[in-house]
Amino acid sequence: MLNSHVYVSSNEVNNHVIHFARRSDGSLVEVEKIATGGAGTGEFKPLSGQASAPDTLASAGAITMSRDWRQLFIVNAGDNSVSSFSVADDGKLTQIDRQPTGESGRPSSLSYDDHSNTLYVLHTFGPNHIRSFKVDAGKLVNTGISTTVNTGQLQRRVPVQITVSPDGRFVLVNVLYNDFSPPGTTPKVRVSANEDNTNGLMVFPIADDGTLGTPVINDAGGAEPFALVFLNGSSDTFVNTLAKSDGVVLGKLHADGTVNVSKLASATLDTTEAPADVCWISLSPDNKFAYATNFVRGDLTSYRIDGDSIAGARDGLGKVEGDGTFIADGKVSSGPVDSWASKDGYLYQMYPNASKLVAYRMNGEELEAVDSVSIPYNGSIGITGY
Repeated sequence: MLNSHVYVSSNEVNNHVIHFARRSDGSLVEVEKIATGGAGTGEFKPLSGQASAPDTLASAGAITMSRDWRQLFIVNAGDNSVSSFSVADDGKLTQIDRQPTGESGRPSSLSYDDHSNTLYVLHTFGPNHIRSFKVDAGKLVNTGISTTVNTGQLQRRVPVQITVSPDGRFVLVNVLYNDFSPPGTTPKVRVSANEDNTNGLMVFPIADDGTLGTPVINDAGGAEPFALVFLNGSSDTFVNTLAKSDGVVLGKLHADGTVNVSKLASATLDTTEAPADVCWISLSPDNKFAYATNFVRGDLTSYRIDGDSIAGARDGLGKVEGDGTFIADGKVSSGPVDSWASKDGYLYQMYPNASKLVAYRMNGEELEAVDSVSIPYNGSIGITGY
């Protein structure tokens, strides 16, 4: 058994962190299931109003860790709170705190800045999308500061992911919709971000005390930016997924907060059809390949990274069948959501509509399944590890 661990957010109504230990062959064994003290959304999907569906939070990063792996944080979207845990040498968790975020907009994504000991909490609905907490030995102190991703006439924007750059200089936020009306309203409004505009990626400078400055609004490279991940060891180069544009781009973050992006690399290669709905992503340890989740198709696409360019390598990977109750764009899907990649070459992919977490060995453009364990049905979203 390696001293390596994987943590999953169950997002159950009584929310839990599910802790798995990793064996040397990449397989998993469940160690503990620890209550967060807060409420998840269960199988209900607030963004769509569906009673039971995967991707319940419509977000990336519902659970995260500090860089020293000694602290773990998780959102409780059902009661608008955040929980913190300490992580022991053996990976076991002890709850330290749970605090309300001060908003009713459903916390969905987290990122922790080790430089200023600040936890940033992103909410699906605004106007106060970003709340921050100071962290002291796991204790959470709400700063009382809120930040919006709304701009000008766009007052109902929906963000999906918040990420602190590895050097602690910026907070990056992907915005999925520029305008959105809650389920049940008439008329129904859903306007994609970065489709007829260039405002899908917001970059906030971070002051020394963790407060956020005026954002730089950037072109994300395509419609509906969803999840970005920085290359291992880099503070300026990242891969970003574009759900509606069905692909990914390679981004370059500059010192002034501006971003340049590469040409779109499509998830629709010769062997599979559109739409793919490219959402979550992880990287190989050597930064040569990215593996992105196709939510509609229920599979993954691998992308080859070469210098400042990225291109599709192989699609139809990691196909897992759903139980038939979730239909996306007319297709039965297992609803693959978050993934996490280990430093020794394994990818852990969640398929909530199949109640599975599957372990794959990364082999260049290919993925080889090595294990599968059970996770809670439909609601599970958020995974991290070390």
